[in-house]
This record gives sequence, C-alpha cells and structure tokens, in this order.
Amino acid sequence: MKIGALLAPLFPELGRPLAADDSPATVATWDSLKQTEVVLAVEEAFHVDLTTREILDLKSVASLVAILRQRGLDVEP
Repeated sequence: MKIGALLAPLFPELGRPLAADDSPATVATWDSLKQTEVVLAVEEAFHVDLTTREILDLKSVASLVAILRQRGLDVEP
C-alpha cells in the first residue's frame, strides 16, 4: 500500500499524494491535530496500534514507512 495515497485525503489542499519527504516541516497544514488524524488513519488501515515511541518517531512519510516496515508490513511511500 502507498502511504502517500492513503494519507492524501487528509491533505486535500496539496492536490497530490504525500511524498516520502513530506512532513510537518514541509506541509503547513500538518499540525498536531493532523498528526493525530494520520496516526488514526494508519492504525485503521493496517489494523495496528502504534506505540507512543512510534508516534513520537513519526516525523515524515518516510519515517512512517520505516515504522510500518519494521512491523513487517509491505508499504511504500
């Protein structure tokens, strides 16, 4: 599954899927509330519960992909 496509509906203002290097630092609307929505979307899509450490480490699409791959999930940015 492509994470950028999964999260695209959360960022309609971009008009594109998120890229691997997208993060709260590069996407103005990715604030703390949006971070919560990202976590919930991922947990629902993959039927996982992210740990507090994983959520704190989620700093970009690429880091999210790395977290999910460490769990053995087949994901792409």
